[in-house]
Amino acid sequence: MIDAPIDLDGHRSAAGQHDAEMRRRPVNTEPDSGQSRQPHLEDLEDRMLAEPARSWVEVMEKWRFLLDRYATTPEAGDERVQMLIKRALGDMERLRKREERK
Repeated sequence: MIDAPIDLDGHRSAAGQHDAEMRRRPVNTEPDSGQSRQPHLEDLEDRMLAEPARSWVEVMEKWRFLLDRYATTPEAGDERVQMLIKRALGDMERLRKREERK
């Protein structure tokens, strides 16, 4: 018998590794209590839905919120998708700062 564990991930294809990583992620479950959403998120969503954006900064804030929410879903678990999300958020922050300096 060998004392060292066998690294099965090293023998998997890229797709197989991705599938294994997705199985290892915790499942997003709703809490059993009556509050399915956090109050501060609900308030933020209500404010975002109240009226249309008046500037590009407000549009970027809405997109940032949506991307942050999407990033926590199983569908966004792929490393390439996570990298795209991080870059898009970085671009939005850079553009927001540029817009505020005007």
